[in-house]
This record gives sequence, structure tokens and C-alpha cells, in this order.
Amino acid sequence: QSAASAIGKLQALHVKVKVLTGDQKPVALSICRRLGIDDEFCLTGRELEELTEDDLPAALEKTAIFAELSPRQKARVVENLQGNGHVVGFLGDGMNDLPAMLQADVGISVENATDAVRESASVILLKKDLNVLEEGILVGRKAFANMIKYIKITASSNFGNICAIVAASVLLPFFPMTSVQLLLLNLLYDLLCLVLPWDRVDKELTEQPLEWSGRTLGRFMRFFGPISSVFDFVTFWFLYFVLCPGVCGGQFAALTAEGRAQFIAIFQTGWFLESLWTQVLILQLLRTPKLPFLQSRPGGMVVAVT
Repeated sequence: QSAASAIGKLQALHVKVKVLTGDQKPVALSICRRLGIDDEFCLTGRELEELTEDDLPAALEKTAIFAELSPRQKARVVENLQGNGHVVGFLGDGMNDLPAMLQADVGISVENATDAVRESASVILLKKDLNVLEEGILVGRKAFANMIKYIKITASSNFGNICAIVAASVLLPFFPMTSVQLLLLNLLYDLLCLVLPWDRVDKELTEQPLEWSGRTLGRFMRFFGPISSVFDFVTFWFLYFVLCPGVCGGQFAALTAEGRAQFIAIFQTGWFLESLWTQVLILQLLRTPKLPFLQSRPGGMVVAVT
């Protein structure tokens, strides 16, 4: 009874629903029509076999109903959909569904399915309610979105900080930060990043399937890493030429040993604080494409740890 509403929810999440059945074509069309599944195109097992390898990928894309299929043909449809670049989940309960379930990226079955099918499934539905599929997809997309946030934020921030540390170590007559401060900075920042799995995810990010790409991460690092370094270089200039000389009474080269020690301590503390503030700011800015706090509120644990 939940099939029609569940299929509607899946379609709203841009999950294409296709029916692969061994039943006769009129039966399959009648049921799918009542469930709101597109019945404009329907392929039978015999028609599927007549398609050439060139025509098959396009036919699979526009067809939502496949009737009178053998178990091998079901698996072939799943395999070719994967070849078209789709991630495929297959729901079945009988032995004739086993080849397709094994071929699919995610095999879904029910509690009263045959033993072999149930053992091969990745997901087993304990109730006769398909709406749980929508809930599972949403949970998965939220987890994936938060994982991408973590990777992007830590990669870009660490890349920028490493560039700044290397440059400062070459240009300055002292270390820009002590090793203890650097370790503490990483520890505090990692604690903040570790609560990202509990962060809120914008609704727009869960409406479409998300895709992982290392290429986009590289571009992201090359863009945001230098921006982070620019903040650090501005801070270096301000601390070295403005704040520290003002507090210590002169430029570094003109100070006594005691004055230089104070100069270095103030500089290192200043950059430690600026690094921590900018990393927190970067996390809040990159966790959402919207305006942070105003248009997209972070999760409670993220606010607390921040």
C-alpha cells in the first residue's frame, strides 16, 4: 500500500524507478500505471534481446518498465544501467531476482524473501513499507554531504597553513609558531571537524544525488588554500611591522635579547590566535553554500564546539 507514495518520494529525490519483472506486459503496465510510474515505454525480454549493443544504452534510459524478463535479462539490465554511469539499487524477494541483486550496487530484500536472496541483500526491509527507502537515501546523502565538508575544509585549510608556515620559516628570523602551539592548533581544529557528522545539511544538498570527484577537490584546494595563506601573510605583516614593534618599543633587529624574546612570544601568540579564528571562520563559510548562521544554521554540536 505504501508503494505509490514511496515511488513519488523517490522520484522527488531524483531517483529513477524502473520495474523489472517476469510478469506479462499487460499486467506490468496496469500495476505501474496505478503507481504513477511512466508507462510510455515498455520493453519485453524478447524485444530486449533484439536490441543491438549500440541501441541498448539509450533504450534503457527512456524505458521504465521491463516485462517478461528472465533472471539473466534482469541482471543484464542492471549491468547496462551501471555502464551508463548509474548507481543501481535492486529490490527483490525471489530466486529469479538473485542474479540482478548480486549485480546491483545495493541489493534490497524483505524479511520473508528466500534464504539465498536475503543473505545476498545489503538491506532487508522488516516492514511492508517502502518509505524507509526514502529515509535511507536521505540519511546517506546527509552523511555523504558532511563527509565532503570535512574533506574539503581540512584539505584547503591545512594546505593554506602549510604554505604559510613554509614561507614564514624562510622569511622570518625566528619560527612563526612553536611546535606545541602547532600541535594544539591541529588538535583543537580536529575536535571541531570531528563533530561535522552531526552538522545540519541544507535541504538543497539532499534533493539531488551527490557525486565524489577528486578533480573538484584539487581545484577547491588550489582556490581556497591560497586565500587562507593571504590572511596569514597579512597577519605576519601586521604582527611584525605594527603590533609587536608597538608593544616592544622597536623593530626586531634593534631590540635587546629580552625584547626579542618578548617580540617572538607576541608574534607566535598572535599568529596562533589568528590561525584558530580563521580556521573556525573557514569551517563556517565552507560548510554551506549559503550565508552561514543567517540562511543556514549549523548543528547544535558544531555551535557548542565552536
